[in-house]
Amino acid sequence: MNDLEERISETLQERGPVFVTPMPKGTVARVRVRQLTTTVATMSVVAVVVVLAVGLVSAVPAAHRPAGEQTVPAPSGVLPNPQGDPDGANDATAAPDSPGEDTTAHGTISTEPYTEQVEGQEVYLLTQKHPVAVGHVNGIEWSLAAYDTRAYSGDRFPAFLGGNCGDLMVGDQGEYGGISFCLHTNETSADAPFAMAGFGNGLDRNAGPVIAYAGLVTDRVASVELRLSDGSVQELHLYDAPSGIGARYFEAFLHTAASGRIVALDVNGTEVDAGRLCITEDPAGSTNVGCGHGLTNTSSVATSLAGEPTAP
Repeated sequence: MNDLEERISETLQERGPVFVTPMPKGTVARVRVRQLTTTVATMSVVAVVVVLAVGLVSAVPAAHRPAGEQTVPAPSGVLPNPQGDPDGANDATAAPDSPGEDTTAHGTISTEPYTEQVEGQEVYLLTQKHPVAVGHVNGIEWSLAAYDTRAYSGDRFPAFLGGNCGDLMVGDQGEYGGISFCLHTNETSADAPFAMAGFGNGLDRNAGPVIAYAGLVTDRVASVELRLSDGSVQELHLYDAPSGIGARYFEAFLHTAASGRIVALDVNGTEVDAGRLCITEDPAGSTNVGCGHGLTNTSSVATSLAGEPTAP
């Protein structure tokens, strides 16, 4: 471009008219409506995504942690979903076999027998905790588990001398607590053929006091009897444990505190060993009672109470 052309171009830009084409009438309003519509649609999509995400989270089963791992506040001062029923079931049955051995912590849902197998217990567990019997007492679920242990003297759990042990836990998630017991303890000999422990809990007014005894025997014992001081005698069922656990297990639930003994007999009916009923009065409140020469631990109630439990 030469100088003359450049001067003509500059003059036209400075003095030429500027033409502005107006937008059709209503364009601004339509743009605003379209912007609002887009915003609302975007927010709706976000809301749907959030709802779907919440739904997916709700659909995934929550991990249930054993009683020994957590304590949860109780709504309105009572156990969550109280199970107790004055006319509730009282039963016991052998538990289904649980394949495999997993000594790590694992949760238990309410449709499965509860076992208090918590994080860290693999330091003394030689087998996992296998439920051998399940049932109800006044409508409250309970489970009896068998397991084998190695010696342990750390500070995270009660000391174990090694050998066969068991747990009796009360509640569909063990929330009422329970007891642990072993053949080999400081109060039993290394070759003891019989061990037992007692459990008492008076937390649930609907169910009333829960009084239970549980134990285990070696193959030297052919039968076990509950002999009350009033003269009544009941043979207790012996539950088989999985291979690798060389013991059989028993349980007994009483309606009220009673005096008497649990006696282990050989094939000839001769007394091999025995233990006295040690719950001497009906338990009351949320403090668990544990006793017996085979006792290794008493698990506390897994729910903190804001007050005495009341009927719903």
